[in-house]
Amino acid sequence: MRVVNASQMKQIEKNANDMGITYYQMMENAGMCVADFVRKNTKDFETKIILILTGTGNNGGDGFVAARIIKKFGGNPLIMMVDGPPKTIDAIKNFNKAKDCGIEIITFEKDKSIPIIWGSDAIIDGVYGTGFHGELNENIKSLFSAISDSDAIKFAIDIPSGVDDSGEISDGAFKADFTIALDSLKNAHMKENTFENCGRVVCADIGIPEECHKI
Repeated sequence: MRVVNASQMKQIEKNANDMGITYYQMMENAGMCVADFVRKNTKDFETKIILILTGTGNNGGDGFVAARIIKKFGGNPLIMMVDGPPKTIDAIKNFNKAKDCGIEIITFEKDKSIPIIWGSDAIIDGVYGTGFHGELNENIKSLFSAISDSDAIKFAIDIPSGVDDSGEISDGAFKADFTIALDSLKNAHMKENTFENCGRVVCADIGIPEECHKI
């Protein structure tokens, strides 16, 4: 199985974009893979409330796509913006598409959001992904702590938020039952100390041709 670091993954994506597989299409493919995996691994999927946590970058964009596809599959998605609205071009496009198809989008508020978390049956982490470095802020620590205390099945997109590419783990990092690695495994997935955060790691094909991996 292929293992890459964050900078190598950026080059792989650039190679694909140069070949005509746009960053937007890769985001669409990633969100589809996440939604399909969640559907297949959530019992009685159509009856469950699926909470998608989104950040401001492309990991959040993957989450917006996943929410839209989950709704298309007959599920009940709810988007919670954790760190504010999206800032990247493709994430903004997919935020608008999710809103336009009628998915409820709310903002995380420390005191008001906990009952929503505890009422969710599945939770998808699309907050930071591989771009995270440093420490989580106290608000997000409180969010992830409440999620850890919930009975929801937990999924992470690419890498759990609060875990960086080297395998360093911030205090309070997201703990997933499943991590859906996009295209390739990342260094952090292979570290013994991250197993508790990553859970079971699966690799999703997001449509990048094999020749794009020659870096």
